[in-house]
Amino acid sequence: MMTEEITDIADDKQLLERVKAGDRLAFGMIYSKYWSKLYIYAYNILREKHSCEDIVQEIMTDLWIRRDVLQIESLKAFFLAATRFQVLKVIRSGKVRSDFFTQDHQLPEGYNAEQTIHSKDISSIVDEHISQLPDKCREIFTLSRKEQLSNREIAKKLGIAQKTVENQITIAIRRLRSSLGDVLAFILLFYTLL
Repeated sequence: MMTEEITDIADDKQLLERVKAGDRLAFGMIYSKYWSKLYIYAYNILREKHSCEDIVQEIMTDLWIRRDVLQIESLKAFFLAATRFQVLKVIRSGKVRSDFFTQDHQLPEGYNAEQTIHSKDISSIVDEHISQLPDKCREIFTLSRKEQLSNREIAKKLGIAQKTVENQITIAIRRLRSSLGDVLAFILLFYTLL
């Protein structure tokens, strides 16, 4: 372990002790130190700004509210696990719509080349799974998620019923969730940015 990492761990432990005692300044220091790292970690998976902001806010709020009962050995490990859990929760809930499947987004400041490479890897995995959808289902899903067309616009463009569009999108999402489940779990376990 490098000296800098040892110092970081010692600093985190001291800050945690102060937070447990109700020190808002120490909490602010933790918040400042980890907020952007957690946001980028969540953003790399979800690619949806508001969901990622909500996730980080919820994690930080939970830390403050439960500061007396939380048993945290490593703040970094705690935040990483909490972020993974919240990201999976958002994915399972279906709250992430188009931004999870699109590639062109404004990235937060501090986003580096290595993170861009990982982001492209995730995109290619998702694209590979999309390509395995049945033809009509894939076409409708792509029009919806990548071209941002409404269900009505897709129905009109393809000359089909809007209900058919809705059904095909539902089928696509269900299949992608099923097929990406293991991939997302793998990404969340091994893809760390902290």
